[in-house]
Amino acid sequence: MNWSIDFCGGIEIIETPGHMSGHISIYIKESRTLIAGDALVIEDNKLTIANPQYTLDMGEAKKSINKLLNYDIDKIICYHGGVYQTDIKEALENI
Repeated sequence: MNWSIDFCGGIEIIETPGHMSGHISIYIKESRTLIAGDALVIEDNKLTIANPQYTLDMGEAKKSINKLLNYDIDKIICYHGGVYQTDIKEALENI
């Protein structure tokens, strides 16, 4: 289930469990920005899934990443690695 907040042009809270149960990501519609938290990381300038060593359920984590393909994303902010803005759809598909 996702929740929407009618603020700042629209904010959607997306359930993205896997790394941790209850993990969420936040999509800001107006700027097409995803705040991924720990669902995604940037390593060596490459967008990737959270480190399996620190992910409780890798199957759920992959399902969560698949959900993100339904969003028009121009920028992803990751807790580990910073900001990613290159070929986002392709990078998510490759995960």
